[in-house]
Amino acid sequence: MRESVLVVLPFVLLAACASNRAPSRPELTGPAAGRPGDSLTYAVASTDPEGQEVAYKFVWGDTSSIEWSSYYSSGQPVLRVHAFADTGHYTIRVNARDSKEAESGWSDSQVVAISQSPPGKPITPVGQAYCTTGVTYTYKVMAVHPQGENIEFQFDWGGAVGNWGHATASGETAAVSHAFDTAGTYVVAARARDGAGLISEWSDPLTVTAVDIPGGPALNLALRAETDTTVRLTWSPPVEGVANLYRVMFNPVGGGPPVVACEVTDTTCEHDPSGMTGKYSVLAQFGAKYFEGADTLSTIPVQSGTTTVGELSGPDEPGCGWPAPGWLARAYEMGDTTWVDSVEFYVTDFKPGSNGPTYYLASPDLAPADSGGSVPAGRWHVTRFAVLADEQGPVPAIGDTVWNSMAAVAAAPVVAACHTGHGYFAVVKVTQLRIAPQKDLRLQAWFQPVQGLRLLRH
Repeated sequence: MRESVLVVLPFVLLAACASNRAPSRPELTGPAAGRPGDSLTYAVASTDPEGQEVAYKFVWGDTSSIEWSSYYSSGQPVLRVHAFADTGHYTIRVNARDSKEAESGWSDSQVVAISQSPPGKPITPVGQAYCTTGVTYTYKVMAVHPQGENIEFQFDWGGAVGNWGHATASGETAAVSHAFDTAGTYVVAARARDGAGLISEWSDPLTVTAVDIPGGPALNLALRAETDTTVRLTWSPPVEGVANLYRVMFNPVGGGPPVVACEVTDTTCEHDPSGMTGKYSVLAQFGAKYFEGADTLSTIPVQSGTTTVGELSGPDEPGCGWPAPGWLARAYEMGDTTWVDSVEFYVTDFKPGSNGPTYYLASPDLAPADSGGSVPAGRWHVTRFAVLADEQGPVPAIGDTVWNSMAAVAAAPVVAACHTGHGYFAVVKVTQLRIAPQKDLRLQAWFQPVQGLRLLRH
């Protein structure tokens, strides 16, 4: 009987041991660098073959106590936060045990370097290496912080050290603007600083050459209507070089203070003058200096003196238009088609004779069918009229129902906007209606020489 017991007992013990296997060696991940007092987070996980809960023991490599953690589900990642008090290199290891206290082997060791680490050395500044004095240029720099902290940069502009800039994320590019006031060669470098005040070494330098350019005015100024109430100005760069800025000035009609229409680096500008007309000038900026050319551009209407236009059946010239380049009102004959491209309106009472009592400003395309005269067929212009309350009144947009092919003049004064067959706008003010014996109208006119622009303040 004793021999049976001795044989069976080792077998029972071996079976009991074989029924519980140890957890797997833990896998440890976390930062490899930090500074004293930083809270560093490490993750660990181990899987138990029987699915038992697992506890962990961290050895931090410093004077911290070594204790087993609580139990966690098999395979569950567990986070631990640890702060190292002093600088140095610390070796972290972890092992695991299951609920039956079977222990794993140690994890791979992880070494963490704890130091007072400043930002890394910035890259060589990137920017214009050949530039003009007084012109502002942008320079870029980047650095990486070992702990991924935000950093700020300071530039040495070749003798003048600038202020520290705004905080920038580690590895992100920072941009700084600078202008060199005097000609010369400058060695430009940058350094970085973190939130703890630790400063990197200076970057490798960028050599910048700044030269004086005298500067000059913009050339070839031009203006056109962008819409019927806005304008587009264009110009060419100065022959002296590329300006760093163009300032477009607008001097409104009537002597109001000049205003800045726009400031651009391109050679074009759109401006909405809010219903006003005026004169434009373009100033080219080189550094702190502005150069204004002699040329100006104007949207102020051209005013004609008193013009006499006869009634169609009368003895005088019944047509009227505004010939280029002066844009002054002029009367024309309509007995043939010599002036078919010049007449923008004519005067008529739409019947034989000139006795009125109402005269009309009429579209030239109506003239061949007008019983009051003998106008040959031709490519006479189609013109439209809109009666205004006064000569400074706003001109309605094309498409408004107030536009008609004629405007009645029963008694002076009468003011009418005119949209010509060439696409120009004008304002006509009839100052006298003379049915007998003169058989004519006397009028003043304001013509907008910018085609398509319906601004007629004067």
